[in-house]
Amino acid sequence: MPKFTESHPVISNILRLILLLALGMGLFYGVIVFWLILAFSTPHFVVGAISALLIGLGLFLGLIRLCWGGKILGRIALALIVLPLCVAVPYYGHLIWQEKHYPRMEQEVKWWQYQPFKEGNKLVKTTVPPEFQIALPAEYPRLNGAYALYPIYAAVAQAMYPQGITENYNFLNTNGSDVIFDELLQDKRDLIFALAPSAKQQADAEAAGVTYELTPFCKDAFVFFVNVKNPIDGLTTEQLRDIFSGKITDWKELGAPKSAKIIAFQRNEGSGSQTTLQKLMGDRPIMPPLEEDRVGGMGDIIHDVAAYRNYHSAIGFSFRFYATEMLYNNQLKLLAIDGVEPTVENIRNGSYPLVTTAYIVSAKPRSENARKIVDFLLSPAGQKLVEETGYIPVLSPES
Repeated sequence: MPKFTESHPVISNILRLILLLALGMGLFYGVIVFWLILAFSTPHFVVGAISALLIGLGLFLGLIRLCWGGKILGRIALALIVLPLCVAVPYYGHLIWQEKHYPRMEQEVKWWQYQPFKEGNKLVKTTVPPEFQIALPAEYPRLNGAYALYPIYAAVAQAMYPQGITENYNFLNTNGSDVIFDELLQDKRDLIFALAPSAKQQADAEAAGVTYELTPFCKDAFVFFVNVKNPIDGLTTEQLRDIFSGKITDWKELGAPKSAKIIAFQRNEGSGSQTTLQKLMGDRPIMPPLEEDRVGGMGDIIHDVAAYRNYHSAIGFSFRFYATEMLYNNQLKLLAIDGVEPTVENIRNGSYPLVTTAYIVSAKPRSENARKIVDFLLSPAGQKLVEETGYIPVLSPES
């Protein structure tokens, strides 16, 4: 036993007590970590869990070394502490760097800038003619819609609703298309703003005995984008089908000077943009989407479709307004499709091949107030609001 413990018996006894406690806790900790590694075998978790387990073992052996000595034991303890740190620190450092340089697409929208009645918000200010105004204390329609369309119907709510109502998510909210159609069928919403329902969403409505009423109110472009450093400036629709079916996997096949594996991101099933991609693909099967894992309730690992990251070799898709106005990422480059750029003019004149139409959708007979919102958006004032927001109206604002 080292001279230190021989000359300090009280400290020696304390160290031995700590050692026994550490042994018991270490065994418990090891069993738990081992079980978690088996249950949640995601790379990020495994690296952290194994590193923590080895460092804990190293500290435990170091405590034994302090009590009983042994140079070899000390070296093993040091190695168990240093080596995991040499792996974990660069690994998680890279993850932090990746989050900073290639942030997830959904996290970049500054939603507070589209909050009704907030001073300095980006919503278009409009005056509602008397015939469309909702009289108090009438019931206000409950609105929801796709993320990309929120600036339009939030501006309508700002013009037609009192402030207290718009702060209530039951009356004004935004979600993915998979959520908003479900809420419509469950009678949680009176109007939603979205693209046409997918085949599954239409089948769900038929199963519920519901016929959707769809009113077109604006147009936009379905766009594909890459990192600004990507040498490719445009693709054909057939090349897009080849990419998302997995037939083309390298940018060099598309004319890039260097070989780089194509990282093709998709959206979750039922979202407006994923439904639009499915329509573009026709009968061509879409390859399985990239996935990422996250920990959900009760510690479950949930496999989600990976959110877009603007890697140098990535390609993603969305809608023009969302990608150029709502996202704050100047490193995206919109691709020309079939030689046509997705400009407002090309969308308006129909030369861009992937023009989309957005609808006001209801699942039951529209109330008087719901009809007023629909009628307002189709009026010259409403179509002007659509245009000033950055979308293309379905009617001429002057008509």
